[in-house]
Amino acid sequence: MALREVSVGPKTAMPKGYAFLKKGIKYKTLHCRRLTHEAGKTVYVVESNKKVLGIRVPRDILSRVHAQANETLPARKLATEKRDTAIIRQAAAELDSQFPKIPEEDRDLVLKHGFKKYSGRVGRTSLIPLPRKVLYAVIAHIRHKHTKYDKLLDGGVTRDNARKAIQKTVQDTLRNWGNKQESEEDASES
Repeated sequence: MALREVSVGPKTAMPKGYAFLKKGIKYKTLHCRRLTHEAGKTVYVVESNKKVLGIRVPRDILSRVHAQANETLPARKLATEKRDTAIIRQAAAELDSQFPKIPEEDRDLVLKHGFKKYSGRVGRTSLIPLPRKVLYAVIAHIRHKHTKYDKLLDGGVTRDNARKAIQKTVQDTLRNWGNKQESEEDASES
């Protein structure tokens, strides 16, 4: 069976028996798409200026998915919390391994800030391995909390020059916190 999706504008008439699901709720979008395809119906992708606003799917499917989402919400929230707790626990173990002498306050701030959910920070990416994420989160923490980096930027110094100016402080702090593997290249790039 061919999956059928058609792009339409927001002013295009709503097909009979269809309803709109705005973009942003991955669970509902995924299930609406899957069930619509399984039913052999068309998913209408609503776009404006090349931005997806949402999808139009059969009303009965959307109603079923809304009900299913409400029923499964507590279990999904619990699973997400467990997953997030595991991520932080793994990051904490890696942080303790790489930086055995990091002060407790700095350790807590690195975990809280660098691994904050939905922050877009390095600790949340899935593109690099955990040891690197921890290293980069620590470097960023040192840069912003233990150097004059932000003042340099505020004073008009370029990012590269500000990083070069604080590189020795970052390197020294990494060594003081017990890290022996940090290279100068990592400290200036991250």
